[in-house]
Amino acid sequence: MKIRTLGALVGVAVGAALLTPTASAAPDYDPAMLSALAAELGTSPAQAADRLDREKAQAGTLADLRDRGVSVDGAYFDRSGKLVVNTTDAAAVTKAGLAARTGVRGEKALDALTARVEQAIGSDIAQVQAFGPDLVADRVVVTVEPDATSALVAKLSRIDGVAVERGAARLAPQADVVPGRIMDLVPGTNCSLGFNGTRNGQKVLLTAGHCVEGNPDIYDANGNHIGKGIATRFPSYDMGLMSVDAEDTQRAYVDTRKGTTVAVRGMSKAPVGTSLCKAGNTTGWTCGTISGYNYTVRYSGESTSTRGLARSTVCTEGGDSGGAYIAGNTAQGMTSGGPADGHDCGWNQGSGATGSYSYYQPVVDAANYYGVTLLTS
Repeated sequence: MKIRTLGALVGVAVGAALLTPTASAAPDYDPAMLSALAAELGTSPAQAADRLDREKAQAGTLADLRDRGVSVDGAYFDRSGKLVVNTTDAAAVTKAGLAARTGVRGEKALDALTARVEQAIGSDIAQVQAFGPDLVADRVVVTVEPDATSALVAKLSRIDGVAVERGAARLAPQADVVPGRIMDLVPGTNCSLGFNGTRNGQKVLLTAGHCVEGNPDIYDANGNHIGKGIATRFPSYDMGLMSVDAEDTQRAYVDTRKGTTVAVRGMSKAPVGTSLCKAGNTTGWTCGTISGYNYTVRYSGESTSTRGLARSTVCTEGGDSGGAYIAGNTAQGMTSGGPADGHDCGWNQGSGATGSYSYYQPVVDAANYYGVTLLTS
């Protein structure tokens, strides 16, 4: 029987071969990741690596504070790379070497304010693209359609702690009708592969929910059957699950689309401001930072909003959906969607669109919901 390799985590363009693992362990930071991240940050690859090291160390300190029961009501990296913690115990946070912030609403209150905003929107949801907490600015941001009424904008703007902005002409989940890519779905839509794992002893892969609506058969770039959609929660959420055929070999790394791979060694919801990159079959390897969590998004053509998404500054396009977001070696999520406004990231060119942003489904939430154990190296 022919054994096929399911290149862990992202689609490969037409004609490209799936990468195979090397004999040696993958480096902590793949050169392709550092190169793309450096271009995004305007630094050298060495400085990008240093930034990832500092973010990892501070995130570890934050986890220790939580374990010790220190008050933590959200945290984010500021422009200097310092982790800022919303807390009522400034002394403990400062002693640990992090920056303390007091006297703000904080994460829990912002989540409650987000729920209040949803009630205020009510039947006007068709005029709204997305809404969710902006932890850094300590407010809730509502992105409305370009032609949203002034009455709705005024009503939402009157709510203390809410900022309203007009969005792109169209917001769409990013699946594309371009047959022959690595995650080619019958009858012709394609997406990008997400993260491998197991559930009840069976091989599975986590992806965007809208990619596996209708439980399609899934093929790779060469027309080989690699699996089938088996579960989706779209559009209420954007998490989905596909089975992986028994003859296919799962891999615990992300294909950077530049001839190299990045090992997956765990998963998390990293702090806001953390640097991360994503791989997708349309735009390849693009980088940015995490902007926030718990966003509710209404995609064009959908009557139901999609909840629980994270927002980032990473540029994506149609066909990137389901693709893997990773911070260092820690899995973060799978592409959900973004502006369908004609901006072009450019293949492997980083964030080419000014003010680019995208939404992704946090992998932690999807894995927990479906009972999936992530495949790691």
